Amino acid sequence: MKKPAPLVHVIHNPGAGQQKHSEKKLSSAIERHGFSIDYASSEKRSLKDIRPETSFIAIAGGDGTIRKTIIKLLDKKLRYKRPVALLPFGTANNIATSLGISDDLDRNITSWSNYNLRKFDIGQVTGTAEPLFFIESFGFGIFPKLMQKLEGMDTTAIKTAEDEFEIALDTLLAITETYASCTCSIEVEDKKIRKKCIMVEIMNISRLGPNLRLSEHADPSDGFFDVVIVEENQREILKNYIAEVAKGKDVVFPVPPIRTKHLKIKWNGKDAHVDDQLINDIKKSRLKVNLMHSLVEIMVESKKLK
Repeated sequence: MKKPAPLVHVIHNPGAGQQKHSEKKLSSAIERHGFSIDYASSEKRSLKDIRPETSFIAIAGGDGTIRKTIIKLLDKKLRYKRPVALLPFGTANNIATSLGISDDLDRNITSWSNYNLRKFDIGQVTGTAEPLFFIESFGFGIFPKLMQKLEGMDTTAIKTAEDEFEIALDTLLAITETYASCTCSIEVEDKKIRKKCIMVEIMNISRLGPNLRLSEHADPSDGFFDVVIVEENQREILKNYIAEVAKGKDVVFPVPPIRTKHLKIKWNGKDAHVDDQLINDIKKSRLKVNLMHSLVEIMVESKKLK
């Protein structure tokens, strides 16, 4: 008797990556590699009716789609828990890049026949009206200010990912020039830090926003955050770094991070974000940030395929 094809529950954002991957094209590619699929658009109830025989969940989209789906999975009952495969279709694809996952569709689907599982940590923030969760980063200062500026821009003239990165980096450089520093108080391990800062980012992965590699060794499976602090007197260092990235150079931010599993933080400014979402209720709040270790399993390419 012929063995049935493994069933994949596919969650797809059809608008990701300039809409290069249609439902038909994606489904055809997966079935061609010997899998059967249950397809769901990320714009609808994408986690409804996951069948018991489902082998794993594949998320096809950008960082925002991946984050939203994983956070939703954490809210589901145990019967929905499955390994997660990533098909990065977005602009930056910071999550997949941090895990060494290729953006080549056929290569990724091929790896599903012989994969390794990698644990993925989740960050939790308390002290806000409701707990917040992040899989990329949580932070303050210039980056949420960039998000705010980009949300208000007319993007009709943007045609390519390169155009999007160029605008984002130019805008970030301008913000860095003039952003007013704020006092930030951090308690980490046995240290108390109080600094005038223009940026604080609690990183779970190595990259942020328009391919900013702020922490070279940040690893979402190692049980630690990398806390990147940019003080007022380090403004020129950050400006030079952004300028180098804008030239297309793959450079690492030279300010070393602080590694920790948990911290307490108070930011006296108003600009804050959790992953790709702006948050507004943190001003002068004393927040706790804890790492929830290995909550998700991500399928990564076996070394045998490389």
